[in-house]
Amino acid sequence: MHTSTLRQVTVREGPFASVYFDNSHNTEDAAARLDLRWRSLRKRLADEGAEERTLTALDEAVAAAPPSEGTAGRALVAEGGEVVLDEELVEPPLREVARVAPQPYLLPLLRLTPAVVPHVVVVVDKTGADLYAVGEDGAEERTVEGEDHPVHKVRGGGSAYWNIQRRVEAVAERNAAEVAREAVKLMDSVGAAVLVLAGEVQARALVRDELPPRGTEKVVELEEGGRAEGSAPEALEAEVRRVLAEHAERRRQDVIDRFRAGQGRDGGLAVDGLARTTEALRSAAVETLLIDGESLADRLVWVAGHPTQVATTKEDLDVSGAAAEALRRCRADEALPAAVLAEGADLVPVSGEGLAEGVGAILRFAI
Repeated sequence: MHTSTLRQVTVREGPFASVYFDNSHNTEDAAARLDLRWRSLRKRLADEGAEERTLTALDEAVAAAPPSEGTAGRALVAEGGEVVLDEELVEPPLREVARVAPQPYLLPLLRLTPAVVPHVVVVVDKTGADLYAVGEDGAEERTVEGEDHPVHKVRGGGSAYWNIQRRVEAVAERNAAEVAREAVKLMDSVGAAVLVLAGEVQARALVRDELPPRGTEKVVELEEGGRAEGSAPEALEAEVRRVLAEHAERRRQDVIDRFRAGQGRDGGLAVDGLARTTEALRSAAVETLLIDGESLADRLVWVAGHPTQVATTKEDLDVSGAAAEALRRCRADEALPAAVLAEGADLVPVSGEGLAEGVGAILRFAI
């Protein structure tokens, strides 16, 4: 799930109907059970005041979706008679959710959707490469076809052999240089944190040698995958997912470590608790929000106008006129993610980290 998509949802007018449920299809009666489950969730939404046109849009989305494979979850968010988010989850949510509120409930989606790690995959041989890039705003594919003659060393003897061998090596090096240039362009385009190199061993080594230092320090080489017919793309995809999951976990742990290093220090760049965290959001000082949904529970905050105008008390919000009229009490687990997305900051769901009131933030500057 791209944060740009979530940001577009948070600026809609509302109210929002947010639904999370088990969408597993691992039993013979899965379809019938899903129908009963949806009827119950729909009634809860109706009881909370969801508009009939919004309920109808959700009905259509549930009916139209293909069955999930095995164990899975589903997240739906609708507003104004339109489904604005429809995501399959890697596992069912801890509990089913059906809410109607001024803001969308995005926290389970952020927790159960794998983080997007901007990356570039390069599958290379001596004649070129297939490149695939993924960033916050989508994916991009490119193919590099270099010189293909001669690219294989030849058998033989005498001076002609040495001339041909030098030509083979020169062509392979030129092809590798072109692949490296395209890889760097894609890395810059998506802000890649990881560059995966797969394919022929010698071709990988040549491409790596052609990369600038800022590229080589992000390289992970994989033995799976190739350009030749019969190569197993599924094995490569599985290895890429593993590499990205490990990178995301290291990044999450780095965030927690940075928070701990700054926590409790005078003038430090870390705060926790609802009062200090909402103050940082109002000051546009938040770089990364850490949020533990279980610890945050059903705490409430005040929101006035723009999502970043959030506070634990009305007195902390300097509002008048239209903003004062828009002042409302909201659940913190809905308001804080919306504020972070509106501010363009990062959000990291955590569990069991001992955050005061379930929230904390790494700051851009001291407040």
